[in-house]
Amino acid sequence: MLDKIPVQVLGCLRSGIITVIAFPGVGMVDGGLPMELPTEMIPAKLRMPNSEFIIVRNRQSGELTQVLPKK
Repeated sequence: MLDKIPVQVLGCLRSGIITVIAFPGVGMVDGGLPMELPTEMIPAKLRMPNSEFIIVRNRQSGELTQVLPKK
């Protein structure tokens, strides 16, 4: 089973890692849940701060499998 998680880019705080906020606007006083993703997983046009997209995660393994544009 796959989960589709909406995220918003916070920024590149470490080399090779993009920090995103999962479920922006939900929980943690409207701040969502911070996550770190490998830079190479995210298309260049979606790496800018405040960019929004959807990550697809395998529920059983926890592996991030795909990045989808937000529609």
